[in-house]
Amino acid sequence: MDIPRILLAAGASGSGKTLITCGLLQALVNRKMKVASFKCGPDYIDPMFHSRVIGTKSRNLDTFFTAANRTRSLMGQACMNTAADFALIEGVMGYYDGLGGVSLQGSSYELSVQTKTPVLLVVNGRGMSLSMMALIRGFMDMYSDQMIRGVIMNRVSKAVCDRLTPLIEKQLGIAVIGYVPETEVIHFPSRHLGLMMPEEIASLREQIQKFASLLAETLDIQKVKMIANGAEPLEWDEE
Repeated sequence: MDIPRILLAAGASGSGKTLITCGLLQALVNRKMKVASFKCGPDYIDPMFHSRVIGTKSRNLDTFFTAANRTRSLMGQACMNTAADFALIEGVMGYYDGLGGVSLQGSSYELSVQTKTPVLLVVNGRGMSLSMMALIRGFMDMYSDQMIRGVIMNRVSKAVCDRLTPLIEKQLGIAVIGYVPETEVIHFPSRHLGLMMPEEIASLREQIQKFASLLAETLDIQKVKMIANGAEPLEWDEE
């Protein structure tokens, strides 16, 4: 099936994946798109946040528990059942972090390769400038079949993004989607082992809407859609 899709990955946990995923989901919904969302791995809290945005169930995809064909089938069936015209997967930990911290199994990388889903890499640029290019290059060079097709600079200013974008795009040959500044318009509190539950956060919907409006200004949503539209057909064999 033809389904535009992206996977939002990062260099590490705590890089802003969940916040940006929810904001991007809302920005797409605001454009009258029917979005299906997924979470890499067995995490059950992040999908709850997704569901608050898209108004329907967000699902888990886990390449440790399911074989590649079954994983693609679960994703495809979910997209068909919700009549989605776009799919967004939130990654887990760092892009290459899998089982036991020493394996690719169950990683965002493995899921992106098995589902042929283009990846947007969220780079936490706080306290960095040109060094972000070294980090991005390292992720791109790690494995030849990596699916990274775009970069989002998080926790940086517009000035930093404007200075680095032409360098990144020319020297690394990868699209810069934009930046996310330090902001107080949204905050998902954490506690031991993860985020607080959505119902515990005051004014959650209002926060997400404000953040989506911010992302509409700082990210090139059209470029996100273009990369997603470049995804190969999602195919699986009936079991």
